[in-house]
Amino acid sequence: MSKVLVTGGAGYIGAHVCEVLTTAGYEVRIFDDFSNGLKRRTAGRFNDVYDGDVTNRGALIDALKGIDAVIHLAAKKAVEESVANPLKYYANNVGGTLNLLAAMAVHGIKQMVFSSSAAVYSLNEKPAIEESDPTEPLSPYGATKLLSEQLISKVAGAEGLSAISLRYFNVVGAARNEFGDNSKDNLVPKVFAAHNRGERPEIYGDDYPTKDGTCIRDYIHVGDLAGAHFAALQRVAKSKVDAVYNVGSGTGYSVKDMMDQMAKSMGVELKPKLSPRRAGDSPQLIASTKKIESELGWRPKATLKEMIDSSWAAEKANA
Repeated sequence: MSKVLVTGGAGYIGAHVCEVLTTAGYEVRIFDDFSNGLKRRTAGRFNDVYDGDVTNRGALIDALKGIDAVIHLAAKKAVEESVANPLKYYANNVGGTLNLLAAMAVHGIKQMVFSSSAAVYSLNEKPAIEESDPTEPLSPYGATKLLSEQLISKVAGAEGLSAISLRYFNVVGAARNEFGDNSKDNLVPKVFAAHNRGERPEIYGDDYPTKDGTCIRDYIHVGDLAGAHFAALQRVAKSKVDAVYNVGSGTGYSVKDMMDQMAKSMGVELKPKLSPRRAGDSPQLIASTKKIESELGWRPKATLKEMIDSSWAAEKANA
């Protein structure tokens, strides 16, 4: 079975991906700088862990020895921070991807799965966004993901790389409590954090052109997302491919919908307060998953209740 390097493997999504791979019999090496990744996710479970930064090409070259394929998740991902500090995002996300591709070339590694984002898309009022829809990111974060996709595709064409980019929509839930989301920027952990501080959670804008005025997003369980990486990894190993796929549930939930389900799962009354819109937020993003379902045979399974219930269980366990 192949040996896979997972950059960002100690992160929220990365740990779930590594778990799915090891369960399937893959050997996994984690490469993480632990700026967001957590030791609790690797301790006693993943033994081959390389503490390194994707901005260090030499470290990547060392870590790729004996590796057959790469799953690249390591990135800075806060939309608001990217607006305030774009240089940091271009240096880390695009520069890191360039370093990784160069390091892969040194070792002749030809298989790659990339963690992209729905943030690459233009404002879109369609019921569901397809991979062929226009890309014009609203934030530097989204721009770095699109540039990285393009960079990977160009290298794939020039050097025979087999690569798939997965455009994630909003990721929630936990397959293991210790793998729970520790992000300060995602909606669900932000609501939990506000509740734990005895504060009211925030809704950023209620005047969007949506059913209830709040932003609508597509939410997917992190376990389903990890399964998409497994399907993509199998596909890049099968034959040369250069493809992009949406990964979402195909269902849109408003911020108010999410607050309602969180209140139910937590068994509390949430009284959100209204705050101004955030820079870089689009009114609606819902995935069309037809392409990945037909070409990779992957389908999402978890309900919103399962997503939020598992998120709250992990939050309580790690409090």
